[in-house]
Amino acid sequence: MRVLAFDPPSPRGRRVREARFRERSTLPIAAACLVASGIREALAAILNAPVAVRLLEPVIPTPQAWPAIARGAALYRIGGSASDAVIVLRPPDAAALAAAVFGERAGDPSLQRPLSPIEGDVLDRTVASVAGTFTAVCGERESFERVQSICGCVTYFEMLVELAVEARIGVALSRDPSPEPHGTLGVGDLAELPFEPSVRIELAAVSAADVARLTIGAVLPLAPAHGLPARLALADRTLARGTCGVRRGRYALAVESVA
Repeated sequence: MRVLAFDPPSPRGRRVREARFRERSTLPIAAACLVASGIREALAAILNAPVAVRLLEPVIPTPQAWPAIARGAALYRIGGSASDAVIVLRPPDAAALAAAVFGERAGDPSLQRPLSPIEGDVLDRTVASVAGTFTAVCGERESFERVQSICGCVTYFEMLVELAVEARIGVALSRDPSPEPHGTLGVGDLAELPFEPSVRIELAAVSAADVARLTIGAVLPLAPAHGLPARLALADRTLARGTCGVRRGRYALAVESVA
């Protein structure tokens, strides 16, 4: 969804910030929080230690950002009745989770090595155990598999796992939820609001030259054959057209057409 946003404050102290339209995810924060809470509880049970999870705001990555997100990462797709989700674990994060299951620390991320077959199997089982926490964003789970691509996804958010293990878990969703419809106003809701419509009489077309020749005391003859044409307007919008006259001692407008 495109929304109006403002650039961050300038480091030079400028008070005027540039406004522009940007893509923003419509994924409810509450749904993402349910996923993060479920992952925290699942990891705490697996690691047998307290786990803290910090949720980052869902975003709509650019097409150029998706390859960088998935580069070298272990990808697990959860097929759901409402949407598909892909769990993204970059090499340092995958190593940290696998090591934490064995009660160890992964070590320096710059010295990461490929996971051993046993570590890879442990990682697969760990991810599968947290896949059931994605009901809030995927609906009922229909499939779970390891994949090689993240294509087709739209929304992305990350969770920072702290305490028992330090890792970053990314989640890509195949569908950005449509904004929920809000209440609408009916004619009855506007019945008590005050409006001030006006009737504007259209006398005749006068050229600029004739207007320039007008002097004080000049008389413009008005001799319409069938009343004075007029329109009912609210601000600059025409509501109806008709003929202006007098009825029962009061000015009146006989409506002939509705705009």
